[in-house]
Amino acid sequence: MQWRGSGFVVLGWWYVVAVVGAAGTLMMAFGDVRWGGRILSAAFLFGAIVRLVARPARKAGGLNVRSRTLDVLILLAFAVGILIASATVKVDV
Repeated sequence: MQWRGSGFVVLGWWYVVAVVGAAGTLMMAFGDVRWGGRILSAAFLFGAIVRLVARPARKAGGLNVRSRTLDVLILLAFAVGILIASATVKVDV
């Protein structure tokens, strides 16, 4: 990781994943649950792809937490789990 003079860590692609994930979460809260789940799932899938292909590992920024394999598997599990959960939730009241 790199440090700027102000003390903030340069998180790189993590910012993109966080912004898209926040958009998905807001969509789930205030709009359509299924579309929000798809957006959130896409954010995790994008994070997994970035973590998989980023060379050297520090280019992944904040997505670089554990080993590459474990990070990718966890992000993929989140993506699939959220996609399945949002697709099968009963939203009729």
